[in-house]
Amino acid sequence: MTEIKSNALVIGEKELGENDKLLTLLVERYGKVVAVAKGAKSVRNRHMASCQLFSYASFGLRKRGNLYYVTDTDLIESYYDIRTDITKLALASYMCDVINDVVQEGECEDEILKLSLNTFYAIAKNLKPLEFIRACFQLRIAVIAGFTPNFDGCVECGGSTSKFYYFDIVDGIIYCDSCKNKLFYASAENEFLERGLSKPIAIISESVLAAMQYVIGARRERFLSFNLEKDELSSFYSACEKFLLNQLERGFYSLGFYKSLI
Repeated sequence: MTEIKSNALVIGEKELGENDKLLTLLVERYGKVVAVAKGAKSVRNRHMASCQLFSYASFGLRKRGNLYYVTDTDLIESYYDIRTDITKLALASYMCDVINDVVQEGECEDEILKLSLNTFYAIAKNLKPLEFIRACFQLRIAVIAGFTPNFDGCVECGGSTSKFYYFDIVDGIIYCDSCKNKLFYASAENEFLERGLSKPIAIISESVLAAMQYVIGARRERFLSFNLEKDELSSFYSACEKFLLNQLERGFYSLGFYKSLI
């Protein structure tokens, strides 16, 4: 494909010489595309607003050699309110890092694009607390990327009623309170112990499990439309974060920076 005309979200930007930028775009129907934006750093350049991190715009792209070049833009949404708040900016930057890690170049990822747009809108408009948005995004993108946990019931007895569940972060399965000893027995024989580590386990309540099930199964436009009791939120936030990071098998500097601000 030598020419592309499609809507895209800017999920990465690097300076390229004095006036140019190297953009990473999440493009509708085409996935992740790296493109040079000539003169995009100049305030006089008509493409400057569209070529900023988080901007969502219609892009014209033409391939020359091994690179795409931006030939035309039409800004749709700048998410300006994200840029004016350092904590929002840090959170959105972390989300862009996650998207970049999950999405492979040239693979259509329209569901992740739509999730990202919904999430950035929620951040910009303060629809929910930032930590709530972050947790839901982390779990939802993990599922889209193919890391869907099995929450159908306890993996041992099949039970679906328990005051607490023991969530195996690595294997994405749950054990009820009655079967938890079998989880710890299994953990004692896994590779984590051999490496001097304990297997990551999140202890979650029935309410937190229900919230995670909702995030996984809800329509994209409604995946933030639920509430949890205040004393349940910390457990929910932690479980969602640990699950994504363990599935991706990495951490993010941008996440650490965001956490330093909250």
